[in-house]
Amino acid sequence: MNTIIAGRFDEQARAEQAMTAFEVTGFQRDQIATFFVNPAGQHDLHGTAQDPEASAGAHHAGAGAAAGAATGAGVGTVVGLATMPVLGPGGALAGAAIGAYVGSLAGALKQMGDPGSPVGECAHSERSRDEVPPRKPGMLVAIGAASSSEEAGAITVLHAQGAADIERAQGSIIQSQWTNFDPLGAPALVRIAV
Repeated sequence: MNTIIAGRFDEQARAEQAMTAFEVTGFQRDQIATFFVNPAGQHDLHGTAQDPEASAGAHHAGAGAAAGAATGAGVGTVVGLATMPVLGPGGALAGAAIGAYVGSLAGALKQMGDPGSPVGECAHSERSRDEVPPRKPGMLVAIGAASSSEEAGAITVLHAQGAADIERAQGSIIQSQWTNFDPLGAPALVRIAV
C-alpha cells in the first residue's frame, strides 16, 4: 500500500488538466486514477441496509405492510359480511379491499416509526458536531505517491490546478484504478499552508 493524495474537481475539464500536469511533472500514467464520486447515498449501497441516507426503519416496512394487509383484509371481510343486508354482496369484497389498504398502510408506518417519535420521523440520530462530513461529489484525481517528495509534489500540483478538498489516504492504485477506494469513508483532508 502507498500513500494516495487526491483532489476533488467540480468540472471534468479541470480534472483532465490536472492529470496532464501530473504527467508533465513526471508522474507515470498508471500512478494516476480519476473517477466521479457520487453524492452520499447514491453509491452501490443505495437502497440497502448500509445506505447512510436511508431511514433505519424503512427496511422493514414491507413486512409490516404485508402483515397489516392480511389483518386489514380479514377485519374488512367480517365488517363487509355484517353489512351485507345493507350493501349487498359486494360489501364483503369492498370491505376486504378497504381493510387491506388501510391495514397495509398502518402496518408499514408501524414498522418504520420509532415508538417514541411521531410517524414519519427518522429513527436515526443526526451527525455529531465532531464527525467529519461525508466526501463531496465531483471528479476525483488521485495519485499513488511512493515517497514523501512525491506526496509533496502531488499536493502542490493539485493545489495549483485548483483542486478542492485535497486528501491523504492509504491504498493502492493499480493500472490507473484506486482498487480499495471507499466512497463512504471520511476523507483525511490535507491542510495547505498559504
